[in-house]
Order: sequence, then structure tokens, then C-alpha cells
Amino acid sequence: MTEGIGRFCISRWSAWAPGVQDLSAWHAWIRGTRFEAPEQQPDVSFLPALLRRRLDRVGRMALHVAWHCAEGHAGLPLVFASRHGSLVRTVELLECLARDQPLSPAAFSLSVHNSSAGLFSIARADRSPATALAAGPRTMAAAVLEGVGMLTEGAFAVLVVYADETPPLEYRIYVESDAPVFALGLLLTVPDGKQPLCQLAPGRGMATGSSPEVALMEFLVDDVPVARLDADESGWQLERLSAHT
Repeated sequence: MTEGIGRFCISRWSAWAPGVQDLSAWHAWIRGTRFEAPEQQPDVSFLPALLRRRLDRVGRMALHVAWHCAEGHAGLPLVFASRHGSLVRTVELLECLARDQPLSPAAFSLSVHNSSAGLFSIARADRSPATALAAGPRTMAAAVLEGVGMLTEGAFAVLVVYADETPPLEYRIYVESDAPVFALGLLLTVPDGKQPLCQLAPGRGMATGSSPEVALMEFLVDDVPVARLDADESGWQLERLSAHT
């Protein structure tokens, strides 16, 4: 095991993908099965109707997993990460510009990258710090790294949320590969002496070929000891340690 940065626990996690309902379905998803549910929306019935109407699918995905992870925790710092964010809304705004039509202020405010983080904060009446980021194919690694950094700076717990879906047709030629429609929430906490410890460490060895999304679900569902958070051989990997290492 390599020397890493920060030691922390993953106290709770929640994930969502179309058609996946239980652990057996997640095992199939990890092996490459993608269930036919292209229009399925995650359940956000816990939100007021006014907020639900403002969410697009990637926002619903993000808040669905975030809400389950944050339950029972007040004042929870948030890292929201998405490679593409609300790109569907961005395309709609660009099409309005191309037709010389006025832009909707509401649509614009919900197209920015921190809109899901803002709506989550409003729904919980939580004024804790929130960070929204995107880092291309390394967005997952950047999100976990940011969350671990917040813990090392003194936070007791940090909620890391990743959500992304297939970009609109107009943008697919700019994407190297099709990432799965997927959302994941991780509640990172400081070590408590009871739960297994994790750490981030520099990636070593050959590239695995697995996407960061699949690697993380293997880590969570199959208890594999290492998850590569970058698809190539550089970058970061998540490692599981013993509870008292």
C-alpha cells in the first residue's frame, strides 16, 4: 500500500443509475449491464414541489443521492462535481441566442455549474460551504480530493456528490468516451476508530481500463481494496485500510 494523503471513513454512500434498484442490479451494472430506462427520473419527492420543478435530470440525480447521505447531519459542507453539469439547459440557451430570442433568467440561473449545490442548500436551509467543480475525465478524482482536503482543514464530515449523464448530441463529438448515466454520494468523515479507514494515494501500475464510476462501485459494493479514480495510470486511487492502521 502506498503512502497517501488524509485518512478518513466513508460513513455512508448512495448511488443511482437508470434501472438499478438493488445490490444484485449494481453487481450486473459493474459487469457492464446497462438497463433500458433512458427516461427514468430519480425520486426527489422529499423536496417541495417548487424546487422539484426547477431541477433537470442531472440535478435530480445529484439531490437524490445527496439527500440520502446527508440525512441526520446538519451543517454539512458539500462538494458537487459533474463533468457536464446542466448541459441540456446550456444548449437550449444557445439555441435561443441563435434564433435571436430572449433568454430566460430562470433557465440561465439553473444552467450554471453550482445550481444543484445551491438548490440543495436551499432545500436544507444549510449555509455550509459548497464547492462545484468539473475536471473533464478526472472529475471524480478531483471531487474526492477536494472532499478529503476539507477534512484535513478541519471539517468533521463532508458530502461529496458526483452526477453526470450523456451530453446532448451537439456536444458528443467532443467527449472521448460515453460515461454512464450515474450519480454517487459519499459521506466522508474523520476517523472514529470503528469504521474502516480509507486514504487517497498516487495511482501506480498499468491503467485498469475501468471507468472511475465502475471502479468506485466495485470498491463500495464488492469491497475491492483499491479504486482507480483516473482511467489512466497517473492520478489518484482510493485505498481501503484496516480500522486501526
